[in-house]
Amino acid sequence: MTALTNEQMFKNVITIIKKMDINKEDDFDTEMNKIIEKAKKGTTTGKSNSKESKKSKKAPTPYNLFVKEKYPEVKDQYEPKERMKAIAILWKKHQESSNGK
Repeated sequence: MTALTNEQMFKNVITIIKKMDINKEDDFDTEMNKIIEKAKKGTTTGKSNSKESKKSKKAPTPYNLFVKEKYPEVKDQYEPKERMKAIAILWKKHQESSNGK
């Protein structure tokens, strides 16, 4: 592996910090040490357990799949502000019918 220049490492540090989601309970020194290690390695992926990476790994919920299926139907029938309300009503009916209520 080729050594990074100080400027490259600094740019990596800045990139990582911009991508981070630091919580109040996170220890600043620990997080900065992690950033510096990542910068030395040339990786700028940010904090590994960030909200963005958690969201991208999640499978769609049944509701997400329902919305994806119903949105094209609702799109033609309702104004933009009313579409999700209509889908919510359809979802509630769907849930009631599938739960045997």
